[in-house]
Amino acid sequence: MDYDREYFKGKAIVVTGAASGIGLALSQALLEAGAIVTMADWNQDLLRESAESLVSYADRLHTARADVSKQEEVHALIQEAATRHGRLDMLFNNAGIAWAGSVHELSLKIWKQVIDINLWGVIYGIDAAIPIMSRQNSGHIVNTASIWGLVPAAYETPYVASKHAVVGLSESLRYQLEPEGIFVSVCCPGAVATCIYGEYEAPPEAISPEQAAVEILAGVARREGIIVVTDPAKALWQYYRTDSVVSDGFLRNQAREQRDKYADVKK
Repeated sequence: MDYDREYFKGKAIVVTGAASGIGLALSQALLEAGAIVTMADWNQDLLRESAESLVSYADRLHTARADVSKQEEVHALIQEAATRHGRLDMLFNNAGIAWAGSVHELSLKIWKQVIDINLWGVIYGIDAAIPIMSRQNSGHIVNTASIWGLVPAAYETPYVASKHAVVGLSESLRYQLEPEGIFVSVCCPGAVATCIYGEYEAPPEAISPEQAAVEILAGVARREGIIVVTDPAKALWQYYRTDSVVSDGFLRNQAREQRDKYADVKK
């Protein structure tokens, strides 16, 4: 699969969570397509290191430290990028974190951290971008959710809740803003080999961030509303919508596997 590079050529784009994983892969692919990219991340050292690997695009690459859980930092990031380039063509609200474990181990602190980054980070980005794009009568917002924003997953409750919210938010905005020339997409990746798995290994079916970026950008260029990434994720979503027996069996089995895994961790 490839993506329509002309759709991104010359566009002024902001990518959050850009220092690693899908965000870094998106940034590189967008630069290769001729876009002007502002890479943002809370980890300034890792962001600097990642930007150095893209030095051949230095004339179209900017970096900015931003913690997406802080409204003032997200607004400053987007306003500065729009002022620098005279416009904001695209925003990739990509930053996010995962949490996995038993609901009995959940604290309100964990809930707040996940929601602040995964949901409020998207809301802050949208809040800053929409007035700019409305004045332009153009723009494209791409929010990163997950297959777990379309389908439930046991033992990942805060993550699932936040990603379902991002999907609903994105779909609501898509139908509202399209008549104004502003498009909204939500990408829902399955297993992608990034640091989001923490101390656990990515599953064997996981694709690379580079593969994920190509699939995402292909969907964005087609202005798709929901972009599901990886074949297993597409199959699961299809079963969840059309075959409750198959999907229920799969999800119950996955819950048992997760239960066993976390039981082993406690021993």
